[in-house]
Amino acid sequence: MGSGSRLLFIAAVIIAAVIATSVLVALPTPLTDHGAVVRPNDAVNNKFADTNQGIVSFPTSLNTPIYVVGPQTLAQKLINIGINQSLIKPVGLDQLVSLPNNSVVVIDWSLIKPSIISSGPLGRITVNLTSPVIHDLAIAIARNDIIGIYANGSDEGIIEFVLAYSWAVATNHRLIFINGEPSNDYLLAYPIIPVNRHEPVVIVVRWVKPWGLIIGPVYLSQLTTVMVNMMRPTTTATTVSSNVDPVQGEDPCYEGYSVEFSSASSPSSGVYVTDTTTFIWAAPMLYSGWYQYGIPGYSDGNGTYYWDTCLLASNEIFGGAPSSVPINVIGYEAYLESPTMYNNGGLEGYQVGAIDYYTGYQMYKEGEVSTFVGDGGPTQWIPQSIGSTSIPFIGIGISLPAGTSEMISLSQNPGYSTSLPNVPTIILSNITWTFSIGASGSYATFPNAFEDISPASIYLPSLSTESYAAFPVDFENNAVTSWVYCAYYTYQTIWVNAWWVIDVVPSSSSTVDLSITAAYWNLANAPPGSYVSGVSSGIVYTPCTYS
Repeated sequence: MGSGSRLLFIAAVIIAAVIATSVLVALPTPLTDHGAVVRPNDAVNNKFADTNQGIVSFPTSLNTPIYVVGPQTLAQKLINIGINQSLIKPVGLDQLVSLPNNSVVVIDWSLIKPSIISSGPLGRITVNLTSPVIHDLAIAIARNDIIGIYANGSDEGIIEFVLAYSWAVATNHRLIFINGEPSNDYLLAYPIIPVNRHEPVVIVVRWVKPWGLIIGPVYLSQLTTVMVNMMRPTTTATTVSSNVDPVQGEDPCYEGYSVEFSSASSPSSGVYVTDTTTFIWAAPMLYSGWYQYGIPGYSDGNGTYYWDTCLLASNEIFGGAPSSVPINVIGYEAYLESPTMYNNGGLEGYQVGAIDYYTGYQMYKEGEVSTFVGDGGPTQWIPQSIGSTSIPFIGIGISLPAGTSEMISLSQNPGYSTSLPNVPTIILSNITWTFSIGASGSYATFPNAFEDISPASIYLPSLSTESYAAFPVDFENNAVTSWVYCAYYTYQTIWVNAWWVIDVVPSSSSTVDLSITAAYWNLANAPPGSYVSGVSSGIVYTPCTYS
């Protein structure tokens, strides 16, 4: 495939893990029957994007007006999280297009939802792509505004589609034919990140010109920090040029951005577009400011669990009958052990990661999406099953505490394949990695990464109708949080069910139906303020027997 060299830009990573001392307790077995789940193009300039090219340097403190489109109660909630009342400027929806460039706008979803979404019998959800509100959002995104949509966490998937589509309209982000001519099809891709479905969130979006779109949910309590981070002056990202990782456990999505997009602005998670590829990166990590470690998904007295996923999609259409768009998928996770857990005799047990094309294909077979993603050529899944390993790739590396090792198991759970005309074999497996660790260290970080750089492809049945695919990327971490010899140990499992959504929408489309797929997003109810799907714990008694 002609795009292979462009897509294989990032990789698996140096993976080393864990102490050589033997583990004297029996760790809980990974539950991998559900993957990692434990159950208890260059933008084409148009009328929206003609002005204000380039990055604007903002102040490093929140001292800019916040325009609020919504009721007084929303303005009061912003005051309650520490935004100075003098900065809050209530405006009407009809004033959105006339606000200054580089504005910060927070909009109540309940106010604009009736203009964009229509609901019908049996839970039917239809997005009106011709809504004037989408037109206005596109203008605001094109002029470099920061837009936040205030809603419940359960609305994340629908709102992210609306904002991603508005971005595609703003930038005229269309797929490109092999001859270099733009198609009539917008390319959208975005991750669905687990949040508490009953807790208010703000779905934040901002175009980082010329390459990026920051998009994703943040909790209201974190909004001020996110805005400050997004308005900081930008600097050039540092390219990694050797096999020495500057930060232990550094997120390969951050590194991939640094290597491949070092001419862009400072690393901001989101969508990055070159002439032939689009790099999509998750957003909530912005609230901490520590991009190297990924999304801080969950933290308690035992430690902090980080995770991340990113996707590289070609902007070019390959083949015919069926046409396809190649993609690469990467996952990353890390656990930072606290001194408390270390002093209690705890240790990091195992991690699991999965890229689950099988579930995405089953959704297609059941009529819940219109197409699917799979590996249609020779597969390259990294890392392979091996122990005590290091896997260098273009100078990117992840390292664990010195003198450690781990066992890595790669499986297809389940394995599955199908075929299409001119594509004799498409692998549609749940690709699952298990990283067996069994190590401890005060303030020690235990990271791992996995990826499919084959590349995979989204297959397009037609370029005249919408092609909509989705698949999960799952993560799991199991740690022994305390251990009393000859008595018991306690353990904790944290899991994440994230989704990738890839949508190719003809520019002539007037509506999109999200009825069935919307039901999949945020099925799990994340613990308040977290970006994980669930947390469970237990105790195992280990009395000693004496002869």
